[in-house]
Amino acid sequence: LGSVSISSFCSLDLLSSAFQLLGGKSAGEVFAKHEILNNPIIGLMIGLLVTVLVQSSSTSTSIVVAMVSAGIVKLQPAISMVMGANIGTTVTNTIVSLGQS
Repeated sequence: LGSVSISSFCSLDLLSSAFQLLGGKSAGEVFAKHEILNNPIIGLMIGLLVTVLVQSSSTSTSIVVAMVSAGIVKLQPAISMVMGANIGTTVTNTIVSLGQS
């Protein structure tokens, strides 16, 4: 159990470092200055869409956490993105259940 938590922390730290290197301050300024991300409904939809596309709320939540850790996205829009990721999981489950019936 301890090794799982250590590897999880290291992978999130690695993902955060990768966002800092690839995105840099220019990407952070684009996200911070863009008024559309300040709307919680848009953040919810972004989280929902990303989760439906990757079909994993854990992956999309980890990406959002890493972006907050790297300073690319502020905490307030990230909260609505994580909520959207959780709602996106139910959309994925609904699609699977419809396919089975």
